[in-house]
Amino acid sequence: MHKITILQMIGYGDRTRTEAEVVRLFEEKYPELPPISQGTFRERRHVRQLKKNPPNKLSEDQKWDVMLMLEENPHMSSRQTDSALNISHSSILRVLTENQMHPYKLVPTNELAEDDFDRRILFCEQMMQMTDDNTLQIDKHFYVARCHFRIRN
Repeated sequence: MHKITILQMIGYGDRTRTEAEVVRLFEEKYPELPPISQGTFRERRHVRQLKKNPPNKLSEDQKWDVMLMLEENPHMSSRQTDSALNISHSSILRVLTENQMHPYKLVPTNELAEDDFDRRILFCEQMMQMTDDNTLQIDKHFYVARCHFRIRN
């Protein structure tokens, strides 16, 4: 019934209304219904409320399984994790977000070589000096909790 009303409100021929005008007319004619948006007409061409599926609720054990899997295999992608644990990809991403883990891969752009010992010492000395001067702000200077130094052959 409302679909026909909307089509009549939109108009036909050379007299057509904009989506904003149709929203205003519909809300004036049916004030008891919840308000609608212009996107309603673009997406669905009706005003019925869409049924939303509730998000999948994971048990605490499943959440721990996700975190344990990623702790044991930190280079495993979220898609590999969801197929290994048989949990939806969106649920994996939600667990990561809830635990302040961000599903992206850091790619090192600068690597240390074998002769970088003096640079490491200089870095440590600068950090110690900043600590002594109380100018070291951990949240601004450090990005990750762990750092791995690898020497390439």
